[in-house]
Amino acid sequence: MCGRAYATYSQDELFLNYLNRRAPRLDAAEEVRPRYNLAPTQSAQVVLVRDDQPAIASFRWGLVPFWAKDLASASKYSLINARSEEIAEKRSYKQAFHQRRCVVPLSGFFEWKKDGAGPKRPFAIHLKHDAIMSVAGVWERWTSPDGQPVHSFSIVTTAANDFMRQLHDRMPVILAKPAIEGWLNPERQETDRLQTFLKPCPSDWLTAFEVSTQVNSPRFNAADALTPVGTPIG
Repeated sequence: MCGRAYATYSQDELFLNYLNRRAPRLDAAEEVRPRYNLAPTQSAQVVLVRDDQPAIASFRWGLVPFWAKDLASASKYSLINARSEEIAEKRSYKQAFHQRRCVVPLSGFFEWKKDGAGPKRPFAIHLKHDAIMSVAGVWERWTSPDGQPVHSFSIVTTAANDFMRQLHDRMPVILAKPAIEGWLNPERQETDRLQTFLKPCPSDWLTAFEVSTQVNSPRFNAADALTPVGTPIG
């Protein structure tokens, strides 16, 4: 499960990391701003291939399937995560898995640890040696009854590695840099080849620290969301 994340990189860091160039001058409404507590139904940056070139766009988190009647009905299905074990066959994801894959650039994600009878404790998980985490995703284009296009995505999850099992039994698929091009390649559609990407990353890539329960609320989007309150893990 990956139901909350954060993205604190700058616009230039994002473009340099994936497109090998600085960001163009954008209108204020299009600028990439830090998201300290990113939640489903909010917009996030994705990397995808358009016109045979990698591109960056802002899509809605929570895939709206092609058969949805409206956004409200799509939200009922909570398609924020696509399980790697089902993605090649499940109606909501099958076509997107084979034809519309993306990378979701994150600084990290949150997970909640359950200890006995006490309340769940939130942790921020991130890479030890890279500022941006390349998470596998799939995307969809849906058209509303009034003709407006909605672009949306799901994060692909897999079974947890040894590190993540301390917190949860699922985790996002985190891609190594050499794997990004292959995952995004729209000509690569064979299920067996695509499934080779969908595995947990090595445990020694990750570290985590406990944060305030203020992140429990998706309305809380302040830098304090990432203030450590406990001993780091890993």
